[in-house]
Amino acid sequence: MRDFLYHGAWLGLLPLSFYSAHLGILLWIWAAMLPPADLMYGTFGVVLPFNKLAAASVFISLLARPQRKFFYFDFLMGVVASYVLIVTASYLLAPEHSGVADVQYDKLWKELVLAFLITGIMYTRHRLHQVALVMSIAFGFYMAKEGLIFLLTAGGHHVDGSGVTGDNNGLALALLMLVPILLFVAKYTAERWIQLGMYITAGLGAVTVIATYSRGGFIGLITLGFMLLKGSKHRIRNLALIAAVGLLLYQLMPDDYLTRMDTIAQADEDDSFTIRLVAWKINLLMALDRPLLGFGPFGSLLGSNWFTRIQEASTFLFPTPIINRTFVAHSIYFQALGDTGFLGLFLFLLMLTTALFYTIATQRRARRDPALTWAADLARATQIATVVYMVCGAALSNIYFEPLYLLLALTSRVRQTVRVATAPQRLPMANLECTRAVSAFEPAEVRAADRRPRTSYRSKSGAKMRSLLPAGPES
Repeated sequence: MRDFLYHGAWLGLLPLSFYSAHLGILLWIWAAMLPPADLMYGTFGVVLPFNKLAAASVFISLLARPQRKFFYFDFLMGVVASYVLIVTASYLLAPEHSGVADVQYDKLWKELVLAFLITGIMYTRHRLHQVALVMSIAFGFYMAKEGLIFLLTAGGHHVDGSGVTGDNNGLALALLMLVPILLFVAKYTAERWIQLGMYITAGLGAVTVIATYSRGGFIGLITLGFMLLKGSKHRIRNLALIAAVGLLLYQLMPDDYLTRMDTIAQADEDDSFTIRLVAWKINLLMALDRPLLGFGPFGSLLGSNWFTRIQEASTFLFPTPIINRTFVAHSIYFQALGDTGFLGLFLFLLMLTTALFYTIATQRRARRDPALTWAADLARATQIATVVYMVCGAALSNIYFEPLYLLLALTSRVRQTVRVATAPQRLPMANLECTRAVSAFEPAEVRAADRRPRTSYRSKSGAKMRSLLPAGPES
């Protein structure tokens, strides 16, 4: 029954994407973030390739119907494209690659295409809000479902992961990155009960991170709490709220979870930390052997790369045991080093730091105009997500992480929207069109409407359908 309803809903929504490409992009994001295969039992013997159908509908819509498109190529997206190009060269020229490498590279180039489509087509406030909303709903499903089960079982539930994020560590990282996006969407939601539900879902996201038993997720959870407090105007209130939630979670934490987290402080006595050290050394040695391109995606999983270097790794820099089993890099930085060499690591770090500088610059520029407050808040959300990724990812292998590239696209697009909205009037009027909902050059009555209270939606017909969108003129 679930399969029938899901297929029916999707096939009913798909024709809408032929009408407007931006609707197809939303469906594509939905299929990418919440894979239908994770939700269905395969009653029909096959699960339709929903993401491919959505992608095809986007390109058909762009070719068949004239639509406004504002594609551009800024420094951040240039670095992203360059990094993917290096990964491509590393993948194609690697001495050997596994099935894991094939799967990861196939996902990566699709992520790049989707990211560029987001920057060119999702150019208005409402469309950017819809991207954030779809991402929040997709991962909010995992937050609500797994978090509630963990609470109902009094901490007895263990979350293993999902189809899009991989293992428990990947799911914990994704949830932590999406919590600030969910909080942004909640802030600009008109209906109070929906807003409350989103805040509760964000809290359940923290619960789900604990249910993953991920030590990297635990470090990321602390980082997320610090970043949320750092940028808050109500620090004392929020600190008290976080402390209360933390105390509740502590009471629900099983003993084996606390024991597992204690190993973070006792790393020198933990076998898994020793494995991490060995994996880092193996990836460093791989990069020294092929400094320009590395050994391709997840190269350390190949026995030919691991076992030929394990003896040297045992005495390299400092002594470590010989481990006769292959492992992933256990760090985004060492993974980038082993997979793509020193050049790839440089581009990877440049990509992340550029994204951080973009978010800071966007916030400063957007705060000059009250009509761009939403852009400052969205930039702040992507900034927190990027910092969480950089800290939490230091212990995880997730450099081909789909949520990362979607957030980078959001970061670039918000900056471009703010830049155009605050630019001098000598810019071509065609460029100003992409900020129709927030531009400083609009008539005063339109800008005033954009700042009207969110509750104004409640007095209109169809309020329930539009309650998830921010107040302001349609875009």
